[in-house]
Amino acid sequence: MNHKEVDFERLSQRIDVVAEKWDISGAVVILADDRIVHKKVYGYADREKGIRTSPDSTYLMSARSTLLLGLCIMQLIDRGKVALRDTLDRYIPEYRHASKITIKHLLYQTSGIRDYFHGGKMIELSRSEQHQALTDEDRFRIETYAYEAPITFDDVLATIGDAPLEFEPGSRTDDWSASNDVLLQEIVERVSGMKLVDYQRKNIFEPLGMVDTVQGCDADTVSYGCIKETVLVRLPVVQRIDHSIRTTVDDLVRLMRGMVDRRLLSRRAWKTALAYDREGQAILAENVNGIACGEGGLLGYEFNLYFDQDAGLGYIHMGNESQTMRRTDGEWYWFRKDMRRVIEEETTYPRFTSLRAYSEQNYWDAMSLEVDESQRSFVLDAKTSLCYALAKRRVRRPYVLMEGKRAVGLLVLAIDRRRAYYNVDILLVDRKYQKRGFGKIMLGRGLEILKQKGARRIEIGVSRYNVAAQRLYFSMGFRRAAVYDEGMALRIDLDNPG
Repeated sequence: MNHKEVDFERLSQRIDVVAEKWDISGAVVILADDRIVHKKVYGYADREKGIRTSPDSTYLMSARSTLLLGLCIMQLIDRGKVALRDTLDRYIPEYRHASKITIKHLLYQTSGIRDYFHGGKMIELSRSEQHQALTDEDRFRIETYAYEAPITFDDVLATIGDAPLEFEPGSRTDDWSASNDVLLQEIVERVSGMKLVDYQRKNIFEPLGMVDTVQGCDADTVSYGCIKETVLVRLPVVQRIDHSIRTTVDDLVRLMRGMVDRRLLSRRAWKTALAYDREGQAILAENVNGIACGEGGLLGYEFNLYFDQDAGLGYIHMGNESQTMRRTDGEWYWFRKDMRRVIEEETTYPRFTSLRAYSEQNYWDAMSLEVDESQRSFVLDAKTSLCYALAKRRVRRPYVLMEGKRAVGLLVLAIDRRRAYYNVDILLVDRKYQKRGFGKIMLGRGLEILKQKGARRIEIGVSRYNVAAQRLYFSMGFRRAAVYDEGMALRIDLDNPG
């Protein structure tokens, strides 16, 4: 997809500003239309010693990450070795509840299997007086390493084997358990006959040319975790974690290209791998405001890969320090949130635009739409608009304008066939996407809905001071029906357009 509207130089400059604001350590790379439009490293390889990050710095990520484990399973599905609906007794018959749980349950975190770590090891540590007597920083170091420390499948099975399920498989959504990833790893290894990292090297890293991505913990950057939202804690260098992978920024760019270009899987498998549930979770990634996000963090190292295959867009953030957070005006902010916002603002234009009914699939993003400062005296905010619409569901119908999988606007129509009343109640375009034609697209599709519902006259109200909105409505055929001190009633008579 040609991003001809995008000013990539301005985008790069804005990323630099956000990186400096948050004092991050690591790298940010943006790929658009198969071209690297931003690639920079920031901050420190070792903050305490003042050693700066370099383009050749190495980082760690986890072989058990959602992205990598998901790719392994989907490749095995492509090859006919496993199926999403297979129950675990086909692969792990020794597990007590195996006949009730499918591979899909594991991938979507809906298995109900007890979390061996947070429901086991962490409870033990919380009961230890010796552990609780440590400083917050030392407890954090021990717990962080304990989570990643080598553990065998047999050890996990010993912990969860006799435990009842937390809930009926599939009855909850996105109820995360560390046990799911261990079972997925075991399935990959039993079916393929290879250790997980060896399988990934042969079937993911080598096909993508990731020659510097190898098993190991010997990164030349020092990682920091974060506690209490703002406090960075230096983490110990470890010698062995069986699912730890050392990699470079250049290799992660190769992985990103593979995701954007739909490599490694068949088209059918890609569609399955990115099918989101109502919580926005898919096999490979989660839906983060319309873009797929796969992760692979480990021991304070953070790796997030964002990709939109239809738009030909991808970007990564790889760092050796966990993000700090700040609360402003009642809302939490962090680096990646600001980074995504900048990229979304600069790259979102009408390409794959659709108008969809307000639903479980888009409700969260719809509530997050923001009114531009210049429109706040004219337009209700998104949450208030939705409350207004849902208070009278029989008549008012909320719709969300989507650019791909991203919410960009909100439309509320009034449809009362008994009274022959058809009205455009609310039209809101998020402030990030103003002046790009989204308002006209949304209004046009809304008018088509009203016509299909039987409208012969369509009405809309507008402030006399909202000149921009008036210009849009007049361009779509609305005419003045009445003019008041503060507002105007506009109308389209379909039986008498003149």
